Amino acid sequence: MKNFTWWNPTIVIFGKGTIPQIASQLAAVGAKSALLVYGGQAIFKNGVYTQVSEALEKKGIAFPELGGVRPNPTIDKVREGVARLKASPADAVVPIGGGSVFDTAKAIAAGAFYDKDPWELFEGKGTNLERALPLFGVLTVSATASEVNNISVVSNPEKESKTSFTNPLIYPRVSIIDPSVQTSLTEAQTVNGGIDIMAHALERLFDGAEGVGLVDAQGYALVKTMMELIPQLRQNPENYEARAQYAWAACQAHNGSLSCGRGERGDFSSHKLGHTLSLLFGVAHGASLAVMMPAWARYVCQDNPTPFARFAEAVFGVEDDDEEEMAIEGIERLEDFFHSVGAPTSLRGLKVAEDDIERAAKNAAAFSPFGVVKALSAEDILEIYKLAY
Repeated sequence: MKNFTWWNPTIVIFGKGTIPQIASQLAAVGAKSALLVYGGQAIFKNGVYTQVSEALEKKGIAFPELGGVRPNPTIDKVREGVARLKASPADAVVPIGGGSVFDTAKAIAAGAFYDKDPWELFEGKGTNLERALPLFGVLTVSATASEVNNISVVSNPEKESKTSFTNPLIYPRVSIIDPSVQTSLTEAQTVNGGIDIMAHALERLFDGAEGVGLVDAQGYALVKTMMELIPQLRQNPENYEARAQYAWAACQAHNGSLSCGRGERGDFSSHKLGHTLSLLFGVAHGASLAVMMPAWARYVCQDNPTPFARFAEAVFGVEDDDEEEMAIEGIERLEDFFHSVGAPTSLRGLKVAEDDIERAAKNAAAFSPFGVVKALSAEDILEIYKLAY
């Protein structure tokens, strides 16, 4: 195992009926006002907004609001939130929603003390930021684990860029997770979120790290559990026990614990390739991963089949004397699972035209070379998109 430091300061309050505790958590740090950040109408329909607002009112905490955060969030909403806070300061930021809302809120919290355009945070300035407003979140969609990590991912359509920044200051102080409010999610949201959860584990399992058998075993168990939970929730969206395990799996997949001892935090090439599809074509994040992860894996496993063969054996029980054959079999079974739960497994399935492949490859190549298993050049990236078509 490589040396590592694992630190996750987020307090998670988990379970039915926990949402009103957001007010007492804010009051405990002396907050008198908090900017609520949310997306569309979902939090009004499922009662979450009412629970939060009534709890805050009882504690005498003011709550100006910023709604309208979209999936695949953009920098314009961050700028709007930062401008609001600079005009009328608050003591905290409270995201109410899923990963897009949390990512936006993190950037707003950081941008509140940044004198220039908040997009600069995503261009390298965010790493060294020394001050941010505290975040206290209420999660309504499990997938990205933004509720328990220090990552913010935002798009800038004008620059055709989707990227991230990390900083310890943007870990949420508290995240409240009531899985019961997620029973209203659509099947597509459940499937896409589940694939994102799996991908966070797989990006690490596939990086080829040695000497991390315990951490890998945890990752394999998480993937196998998700392969049970996603079909269960397609069958019965109101299955609380399945929802609860799904929500906790999301936290465990991307809270940093699966990176311990790896040296790298994972490969994450599939995420980078998928981000381009979300940015340019509006593809849901989980759907982009269902397409790009198998294509990327097929392309790079010929250089290093070992991690893919280990995965095939641990998750699917594949046995073969030929390691590369094992690897291919495991990748095919993973892709078959994605297909079985209704996820697209090709760019055609995402309605991305063949003529758009070069545009996608050019956009993704702006960050090249990237990758741990194989450092992907612009030429490699183009070939992977072709393979995904």
